Amino acid sequence: MRFKKIIPFFLIIFFVFGAGVFFDRFSSIRPTTAEDLRLDDQEATVRAIKKVMPAVVSIVVYDRSETVLDLSTGQADKERMEKGSGTGFLISPDGLILTNKHVVEAGDQATAEYRILLNSGKQYYAQLIGKDPINDLAVLKIFDKNLPYVELGDSDKLEVGTTVIAIGNSLGRYQNSATKGIVSGLGRSLVASDQTATTIESLDNVIQTDAEINLGNSGGPLLTLDGKVVGIDVAMDEAGTSIGFAIPINDARPVIQSVRQTGRIVRPRLGVRYIMLTPETAQDKGLGTTSGALVLSGQDGSPAVMPDSPAAKVGIRDGDIILEINAIKLEGKNTLLSILQKFQPKNKIGLKIRRGNKILIKTVELDEFK
Repeated sequence: MRFKKIIPFFLIIFFVFGAGVFFDRFSSIRPTTAEDLRLDDQEATVRAIKKVMPAVVSIVVYDRSETVLDLSTGQADKERMEKGSGTGFLISPDGLILTNKHVVEAGDQATAEYRILLNSGKQYYAQLIGKDPINDLAVLKIFDKNLPYVELGDSDKLEVGTTVIAIGNSLGRYQNSATKGIVSGLGRSLVASDQTATTIESLDNVIQTDAEINLGNSGGPLLTLDGKVVGIDVAMDEAGTSIGFAIPINDARPVIQSVRQTGRIVRPRLGVRYIMLTPETAQDKGLGTTSGALVLSGQDGSPAVMPDSPAAKVGIRDGDIILEINAIKLEGKNTLLSILQKFQPKNKIGLKIRRGNKILIKTVELDEFK
């Protein structure tokens, strides 16, 4: 009986004190504020930069230039000079560096030297492994071990509005400068050139960002707040403000895989010059379709179809529109480049082509870019 009387007493004490603790804790909970979100974003930004920064490198390109020493005799000597600079990032602990092709092309491939500066202060001279014949990518190598390297993300999962960070050797003077913005657009196509317009690249399926990409940032990483690299900074549109572009990292994966497997860059070749159609370009040209790859010659007279190429051998012509490859429709992110790079030289592919009002089906055996 005494035990039964004690139980209600303890229950009363428990509910009184337990409720007090509960309401005290509940009262300390407050709604999330904009300041909390700002601090979370700031911490994530700092963590991402700290994670990637050690693997970002500055690249200085040197080459020999003739300097006339005696005007009367015309004798000349060659002097070592800085020809250009850019950025790259380590993708393996044994020293593979991914960068832009136009960065390494600042010097002659036969004579150029590539000096690599790490954020730690270490310096190396790099060997050029190869240049991608169909995209603005190149691979260098420094010889060391246990080097810091980046983690690659999945650029196919990017969405407009995703926060991104660009890191690079801005203006060739400000090593590993970081800028921040968002993904402004996806699947852009553009023609990019260097300042002297000697190197011109047609780029498909690039990422547009308002994170500042300055001169010297070329070849640097574009990363998300989890510290994963999703793009390679490649160009900016000087006609606007904060309009930069990056090559999706998934478009670089075949290059990385090729170098790791064969020690060089192996790319399949179809052999056409083209532009990816949009509804606007299709309307301007009076075409009967709004998607596909339009085969056309260049304004400089370059042919639409390369002589003796796989495309030439099956009779592809200037003005043809490639609609599908192996039943994959060419539109949006599915550009001619992005689909072709999934194959290897000697692979056979099926093309669906529109020529005027006719639909043609052709089987092509790809060869290798030389």
